[in-house]
Amino acid sequence: MTPGPTGHDGPDATAVALARSAAPTALAVDRAVEEVLGLVGDPLDALGRGDRVVIKPNMFQRQRDFHTNADLLVALARRAAARGARVFVAERTRALLEILRDSPVHRYAEVVSFDDRPLRIVQIPAATSLRVPIAVPDLVTDCDLFVGAPQLRTHSSVVFTNAMKNLVGLLPGFTTRIVHMAGVEESIVDLNLLRPQHLVVSDATTVIEGNYPMAGRSRRVGVVAASRNAVALDTVTAAMAGIDPSELAYLQDAGRRGLGPADLGSLAIRGEELADVSFRIERGPVDLTPPRAGIHVHAETACPDCRRWIAAALGRLRSELLAYEGEMTIISGPRTELPALRGAVVLVGNATYEHREAGVYLEGCPPRAIQVAGFRQAMGLPASEAELSQSRLPVAGVDPAWPRLEECV
Repeated sequence: MTPGPTGHDGPDATAVALARSAAPTALAVDRAVEEVLGLVGDPLDALGRGDRVVIKPNMFQRQRDFHTNADLLVALARRAAARGARVFVAERTRALLEILRDSPVHRYAEVVSFDDRPLRIVQIPAATSLRVPIAVPDLVTDCDLFVGAPQLRTHSSVVFTNAMKNLVGLLPGFTTRIVHMAGVEESIVDLNLLRPQHLVVSDATTVIEGNYPMAGRSRRVGVVAASRNAVALDTVTAAMAGIDPSELAYLQDAGRRGLGPADLGSLAIRGEELADVSFRIERGPVDLTPPRAGIHVHAETACPDCRRWIAAALGRLRSELLAYEGEMTIISGPRTELPALRGAVVLVGNATYEHREAGVYLEGCPPRAIQVAGFRQAMGLPASEAELSQSRLPVAGVDPAWPRLEECV
């Protein structure tokens, strides 16, 4: 087959299709998938016998509803297999093997973990953050058609996650840490340069909202969206969820780098009217007000992602912070001199590296959700060896018990 390398070619390149899944049933999801594929000029029609198709869901968390709808994966895999393709459903951890164990998707696809595949060393052309060679699974580079199947979610650091951010899951195992060290926003765009998605079919049958990935809750919405362009898909679905696409730094960066149109006026929306399926998703917290006196936050020079991460951490740890009897100083952002250090000290983000000896240092821009355990360590509360293995606070003489990979986000 010869699909365009980025999905930008052809009359359907900037189309985004929206369909309702009237009920939470396999039949309703299948009908919605059929509708959106037809509305974007189904790229599966170009498949030939033996073509290799990779479907990349968001499926690294076992918690119910916190992953792509399995019925949506069945609908995609069945259609690709019917055209003679060899189909893989692949995700970066082995959690999907458990989630899909009893799914009929096995009739049409091989379900594999990227962690079990051979790796290719690749250099991303025109990368701005991931500028060094990185290892990615062979399926990522070798497939003929790459299909994203994300679940729409809020995100406590980057605000919104759907088609583009789903590609962070291309990196196997713990190597997702590279993205946080290099800077999440630009790294998301770099990964989309590495492996453009020929088709994205987004699951908004159930969305995740609130303080995700530190917490969050599921909400039934009942929508399926599709596009041949990930930037276009994210632009429309962000607006559908009540989020202005101009707020999303990685989306605007992708538009500037030519990955697709990041403004609604450039897009053709097909199927349901945007206004008819729109809803207002509950976003992650942004308030940096400490839960009580004695917790001192100094983040006026921090980047927006790290500020949102601190707000999320304050929300996630509210009960522990209220119970903690001591003072705490939280610092983020570049500075030549530290403020007054009172009580336990936590330094958040790469910009505080030069002051890392002053307290508990949480690297990343922003840090990963699992690193919130550093606050507990600073308060003298127990943190698992698994959590500590993912921070700069190794436990001397103890072999780390590696965490379940879904915790390392």
